[in-house]
Amino acid sequence: MNGQILPDKWFVSRELRPEAPVRLVCFPYAGGGTAVYTRWPAALGPEVEVAALALPGRERRLGEPAAVEVERIAEAVAAAADRPYALFGHSMGALLAFEVVRWLRRAGAELPLHLFVSGCPRPDHPRGDDVFDGLSALPDGAMLERLVRGGGLPAFVLDEPDLLELVLPVCRADFGWLDAYDCGAEPPVPVPITAFVGSEDASARPEDAAGWAAHTTGPFAQHVVPGGHFFLDDNLDAIGRAVRAGIGSPLS
Repeated sequence: MNGQILPDKWFVSRELRPEAPVRLVCFPYAGGGTAVYTRWPAALGPEVEVAALALPGRERRLGEPAAVEVERIAEAVAAAADRPYALFGHSMGALLAFEVVRWLRRAGAELPLHLFVSGCPRPDHPRGDDVFDGLSALPDGAMLERLVRGGGLPAFVLDEPDLLELVLPVCRADFGWLDAYDCGAEPPVPVPITAFVGSEDASARPEDAAGWAAHTTGPFAQHVVPGGHFFLDDNLDAIGRAVRAGIGSPLS
């Protein structure tokens, strides 16, 4: 089934499930889009509607300037909360989902049942020692070269001028947001958090991701799965089971 836009342009689902008791809103990693979560509806089963966040400047929203704006995203999440929901984010998407939860709390909006963070150290982890840190300050060529070296882009993209024209604004927006990110001091959120980390991921080691526990007043769990930073596809069944278990009662 082709992707379908949910209540507004911010969300795309590969399979609409109006009878599903819970919705999982999935946030992409830097440079990624809704296609990252194409296989997720099958892995999560009929009781979960998977809605992938569609950020400006990519895929269906290609004609819009690339941007990462927490307030706009959080407003869209709140407006679409027609049933219990949970948030999942990988890498940049984890920080973005976390900031959306904090915005929703400040606004007095309905909070998610659960926050799933993946491939991301704790939000107050010092930045600067990762291959993806500081990318927004580099010239285009150096930024792209480091992305390829770190596995964030396939090498063939460098030889495709038309594709590069689409990729560069998105990378600039995403890594600009990441480089400017400051966790700040706020109380822990009243939302359970589950962290997923790759066993070979130097960007988010288990001991760094364990610090997410300090940012919730609810339960915290961590799952270490095989692989490097981009471990989602290779571990989708196991991640799907853990997500369903974390969501809990709406699926019982």
